[in-house]
Amino acid sequence: GHLTCLFLINDSMKELYKEFGKNLLISLGIFAALTLVLLGAERWLGIHLMIWSSAPFCVGFGASIIGVGYILTVKNPNNYLGFYGGIAMSALLGIQFIMTHQWDLVVLYFGVFIPFLVRSIVLWRKGDSNGALSPQWLDGKQLMVSLLVAALIIGGDYVLNTLCIYRDGWGENVLLKLLGAGLICTSAEANYWLIYKKTDAWIWWTLYGVVGVAFYALLPEPNYYLVILNIVFIIVNTSALRAWVAITPCHV
Repeated sequence: GHLTCLFLINDSMKELYKEFGKNLLISLGIFAALTLVLLGAERWLGIHLMIWSSAPFCVGFGASIIGVGYILTVKNPNNYLGFYGGIAMSALLGIQFIMTHQWDLVVLYFGVFIPFLVRSIVLWRKGDSNGALSPQWLDGKQLMVSLLVAALIIGGDYVLNTLCIYRDGWGENVLLKLLGAGLICTSAEANYWLIYKKTDAWIWWTLYGVVGVAFYALLPEPNYYLVILNIVFIIVNTSALRAWVAITPCHV
């Protein structure tokens, strides 16, 4: 009996690894196709969308490939292996921000997001072994706390931007400051609630993509590559949201 159980566990793990590997290959294919399209756009429009000579760009490009593979994997709420990809993605992004001297984001990724991802692995593995921790919606109290924390993050980051980054007046660059704060807020909320398999996490991830499109399009020097990349994130995250909604029981 124990031997049969062991074989079943091994077979189950093999399937999880195969799914993770397949999703990384799918992500690689997505970015290969995206690169070809953008190279064509560069030639046609005479602009530079991808800066391969930039080390931070190359690190971020690799992080994005792993990140989409991570999202596609945890789209299956029984496959926690994707979070290992999430850790690799966050580490690469942290390195990218070290290169660009964005120290607040370095702290965010290494000090907050990676611990969140480690915690996700721990809890999701326990859920796999005892059948607990299935996708659920936030209850009323959790939703109110979530929105309050979001407001605090946005407000706090607005103050930080005004005093330390933009170093301008409270009423200047308001939209860009709010959108930048929104990127931090939505990614923090999404990472946190995904730990507990809350379907709302995918709403936050989808909002992250929407905010990212607006932020990078409205920069004084728009970054059209990151605009397109965030559109890809919207598509992938929306797909995961739909998959989770389909298996999440409604509030009673």
